[in-house]
Amino acid sequence: MHLNERDRASRASAAATAAPLSPIDVVSSVSELAQEGSQEQEPDQKKPKLEDVDYRTLKAAVNQKRDRMRNIPKLRLKEVGEEALMKTKPEERVPLLLDDIQALLMYTLLRTDSPTNPSRWAALEKSAKLTHTTVLLIEGLTSDDFTEYEADFKECKQIFHHILQVVTPSDRLVDELACIPLSDSHKDILLAEYGSLEAAMLACKDNLLIRKSIFNNIGLELPDGTNGENEYDEADLPPGDKFPRTQLLLSPIQMINEDYPLPLTGSLKHRYSGYVTTNDHYAPVSPKSPMFGLDCEMCKTSIGASELTRVSIIDEEGNEFYETLVRPENKIVDYLTQFSGITAEMMRNVSKTLKDVQQDLRNKLPPDAILVGQSLNFDLNALKMMHPYVIDTSILFNVTGTPGTKSKLKILSQKFLKRDIQCSSGGHNSIEDCTASLELVKLKLSKNIYFGDQWLQDRRNYHKRVSSKVGIATPEEIQRLGENCTTTEITATLFGHARKKNKKSEIVTNANNLDNFAKYFGEAIQSNATAKNLLSFQKKDDDVMAVEHTMTKCLNYDFNLCCVQLQPEEVATVEAKRDKIQQVDGWIRKLFGSISVNGLLVVLLAGGEVNERSRMGVAMIQTRKG
Repeated sequence: MHLNERDRASRASAAATAAPLSPIDVVSSVSELAQEGSQEQEPDQKKPKLEDVDYRTLKAAVNQKRDRMRNIPKLRLKEVGEEALMKTKPEERVPLLLDDIQALLMYTLLRTDSPTNPSRWAALEKSAKLTHTTVLLIEGLTSDDFTEYEADFKECKQIFHHILQVVTPSDRLVDELACIPLSDSHKDILLAEYGSLEAAMLACKDNLLIRKSIFNNIGLELPDGTNGENEYDEADLPPGDKFPRTQLLLSPIQMINEDYPLPLTGSLKHRYSGYVTTNDHYAPVSPKSPMFGLDCEMCKTSIGASELTRVSIIDEEGNEFYETLVRPENKIVDYLTQFSGITAEMMRNVSKTLKDVQQDLRNKLPPDAILVGQSLNFDLNALKMMHPYVIDTSILFNVTGTPGTKSKLKILSQKFLKRDIQCSSGGHNSIEDCTASLELVKLKLSKNIYFGDQWLQDRRNYHKRVSSKVGIATPEEIQRLGENCTTTEITATLFGHARKKNKKSEIVTNANNLDNFAKYFGEAIQSNATAKNLLSFQKKDDDVMAVEHTMTKCLNYDFNLCCVQLQPEEVATVEAKRDKIQQVDGWIRKLFGSISVNGLLVVLLAGGEVNERSRMGVAMIQTRKG
């Protein structure tokens, strides 16, 4: 029995105009109704047949829904991002850096003009469909707070698919989030100099600030009473160096990618339980910081793993700085002589332990020492020690021109030092290996940043063909680029780039100290109004007013940054902290409801109180669907 005309029209209209269906609901409805329209009904069957006109109407509604879903921006995590999720087991979790979040924000606002993107940890699909980005940065809550009070983050857990752990700096947080090297006028110049936008960004950015986020004892007061904040002139280089050796240091992101041991905080402390730092107090690294070649040898023990049996360190002059054999904690079952050079006879009377070696190195290494080695992460893991300043020859030299490929030290020595190593039938010699690593670095420093890196050379040669200039602009050249251009514009900000692209941004904060903000938003702060109708800065009396202003005005801007500083008394007790977290959770729900369809909301719990030197935060990221 067929539907009467009124019932058919009502049913088709309801299917097309009802509340948004999930993809499963939509497909099920079409499948069910299509089946009804394609099969003859038995006389006693209750389900009526759907006529062609009704089926076409419903199908059009479904296709429209599918089209909307295809155009929804989506953040898809890669393996690195998955490892940083708060739901990942603490022993397997590896946090992101604030740099990673900054890369996402840059890309959402600047797209193809962005000097970097979040490809290390995520892929932003359909990014061109993003309408705007809103960031709520809350200082005063940590990742431990999120874990301990997880039940009070009810709204956040419903809204966000991606909740990740992030290492955040203890100070200059605004600098770290807003500072972006590369102004548009220097784009080609920096491309030609560094080979890629990403390389230029990493070279220009203050990596010391990022290292302080991880090694929280950099720049603290040293035993001699100084604070280690030494000023230096990069043009004043050690004899033989043609460019600063600091440019060869692994960045914090590279150290994470290469599995270097790091002093992670919070719930991740156990990841390197038993490890120690090479110093209690580190001085900032400089072009004059001393380099030391390091190599370790291991033997297989009764626990089925390799343990440290020899440590060799030389200084820049090639002199022996530290040399010792080490008695492993467990019984040696295989000396691996072919590789280690260690024999039973050598180990017969050795009594020095790993702890003894750790203490020796902590006493001997200078606070700004740069350790050099081939795949140095294995040596530091064998030592169970962590160090902030490392140069890794396996990454520094790329002879194939393919990113990510590594050559053995023996090959690098033959090619660049014209010396054969690791040829002895008695196995490797750690002194020989660490000497080769250090000499490779010294050779590169005597040449240029491209020496030994075929990939970087290829990139430079390509950009030479498309750019008439090579090298960083001098102050005189910069003046010729534009009468308002200054040397400080080589390092721009996220908001500076946005203004050049006619993107509107607003910064709202309840912070009392505006020093950091003034460096980047001085024009807007001084006028207390919108600068050239593109950048607005708003100072509010309290956190509630700051958040409510962002809720009201976020649709007016391409990028919104709301920086909220919680007061110490608001999180001083368990009850007070719980009340505040519930309030923050409510803010986030309202803010998510305020952004537009296809808008992106990023919430950053940026760590503990301002006086803490190291903080572990949480980043929550979600686009709003239609």
